[in-house]
Amino acid sequence: MEDWIILGIIAVIAAVIIIIFTTKNEYSKATENEDFYNKIKSLGYEIEEIEFKCYNQLIKNDDITFIIKTIKIPDYAEIQINNKVTWEIKYGAGNAPGRAQPYKKMLKDISDFMNLETKENEIKVVIATPSPKKIVKYINECEIVFVTPYTDVYGTRVIGLGNTKIFESPYEEIKK
Repeated sequence: MEDWIILGIIAVIAAVIIIIFTTKNEYSKATENEDFYNKIKSLGYEIEEIEFKCYNQLIKNDDITFIIKTIKIPDYAEIQINNKVTWEIKYGAGNAPGRAQPYKKMLKDISDFMNLETKENEIKVVIATPSPKKIVKYINECEIVFVTPYTDVYGTRVIGLGNTKIFESPYEEIKK
């Protein structure tokens, strides 16, 4: 009988620990997201949520409008851009440096956004959440470049959540 009581106490303790870690992880992700958008608002931008389009948000001020597509990726994932509409998400290696990513999946819903036509003062931005380990773009079969917030990826900028550099830059610098 005592064994059952001890087993029950251990099960309750384990359940409480699991709930605490799960809640803490969700809270930290929500805080990171909130910090990112608060920083953008502090730079003088308005944020408008959009539904039923190939993009999720418009972030704009008087001079410029950013058309935002948010993609959710696994923790410590890498984004590999093969061409304008073929993007791969590689994941599963964790935070181990130099370890190959064992799993990959194609990002299926990027083609409509990448083919979207923009006006003169509009810039398309893909925000990966959480922030990826690295983003690479294939130039040809044997050349790749590491993507920064200022790298032109077929008329689009690609950033990780938390990176506000392009929102802080003057319009002329971004359009280069």
